[in-house]
Amino acid sequence: MLAFVLVLCNVRVPSIVDHGLSLLGQATSGVALFASGIMLAAYKIQIDRTALSLALLKNIVQPALVLVGLRSLGYGAPIVPEAVLTTAIPSMPIVIVLAVQYHVLEGRASSALFLSVIGSMFTIGVFIALTQ
Repeated sequence: MLAFVLVLCNVRVPSIVDHGLSLLGQATSGVALFASGIMLAAYKIQIDRTALSLALLKNIVQPALVLVGLRSLGYGAPIVPEAVLTTAIPSMPIVIVLAVQYHVLEGRASSALFLSVIGSMFTIGVFIALTQ
């Protein structure tokens, strides 16, 4: 919230702080992928109705709703392709981390992430074609 207010007030962050935060931001995606790989290795992938439903919702339904919604509101490029492809990205690894931390459906969260990543190889291509 503080960062949002600082941006709105056009406050400049000192370059040393900006550089440190930039390095931290660049490392987070790699750390998240590493952590999700460990979690996927720790839990057996079980393909069931819930995991399939979660992957379907994330990979197909969510981007399709964004596509239809933005097109119906009259938006075009570059807003529509960027928004649709951003929502077509697979589930985030934080889902598994939270499931493990709170001991809630760890295996199912791992399965949903796995299916979402595998499915995204096809669905992202379809949504790229639909937004061109």
